[in-house]
Amino acid sequence: MSERIGETGPVLPRPAYAGREYRRDHDGTYLKNWNPLMLAEELPAGKIIGRDFLGTRVIVYRNAEGQPVVQSAYCPHVGADLSEGCLVDGAVRCAYHHWKFGPDGQCVDIPGETHIPRAVRIYSYPAAERWGMIWAFNGEEPLFGLPEFPNIAEEDVFYRAFHRGLRPIEGWIGSSNLVDFQHLKTVHNIPDPNPTKVDFGDYLIVVRQESEARTADTQLYGGTWLTARTELADGTERFFMAGSSQVAPGWSDAYFVVAMRRSQAEALGTEAAEAELQKRVDYVHKLYAEDEPILFSLRFRGYGKSALIRTDKYFGQFLRYIERYPRSAPFDV
Repeated sequence: MSERIGETGPVLPRPAYAGREYRRDHDGTYLKNWNPLMLAEELPAGKIIGRDFLGTRVIVYRNAEGQPVVQSAYCPHVGADLSEGCLVDGAVRCAYHHWKFGPDGQCVDIPGETHIPRAVRIYSYPAAERWGMIWAFNGEEPLFGLPEFPNIAEEDVFYRAFHRGLRPIEGWIGSSNLVDFQHLKTVHNIPDPNPTKVDFGDYLIVVRQESEARTADTQLYGGTWLTARTELADGTERFFMAGSSQVAPGWSDAYFVVAMRRSQAEALGTEAAEAELQKRVDYVHKLYAEDEPILFSLRFRGYGKSALIRTDKYFGQFLRYIERYPRSAPFDV
């Protein structure tokens, strides 16, 4: 047990399955999908940043063309964290023995050595920059493209990206809320949330909801990243994205994007458009605040262990979907 300053009694450690599926031991694999690692503005040229990812660690930096590079963080020599190193002539130099690695992961220099074995390398993840964030795909090749807003082209979107923060729950558990339609009414007070369509694709779930109060088109990419367009009865549109990266068993790191049509932003003017986006930021934080006390204390029963009822049809289908979804272990494990 441990003691926290300001508390009078002992604090128990987290339960064994906190933040993940109850009575299922983690096998070291993670969903093969796109993961936001940081806000793009947090990655200046010439800097290496370390991030916890997939139960291990990666480094993130920009190559000579300004494109993001995501690679395994531990030097194959003796395991130094390469985020403690620096970029020299476009190569990552380890702080410990000054081995250097190029953007393709290959070792390009070892001080005092003329022969470098080809096996000496670090591993590169597919990486991209979009929607104000730096993304990495868990897998050798992406199985699908980066998330898109429903019913609008990217060039027509005026948006802002935000970091919600580290959360003690696996991202796919939180994303199950998309098809937990009863929860949309009981927790978020969304009227008449039942869907008119739910399609489960290989890597994309598409949901359509229609009522007198609102019409909503929602998509879930890779089990953890949601994009949505909602139109209220008065014609007001709301666009947002939300999801997380897979940090470790029982942990995720949450990000979100709020948006409007660029034509609307131009009509409003800069100050009014930013004020309107702030209202949407506040609304997304409200949704998080309503969910998190429940999610963070949840003993999630998962596939085959939940007592589901008729209204849980799509939630049960989602649990089967996640059960069968392709997974991959991180490259350096």
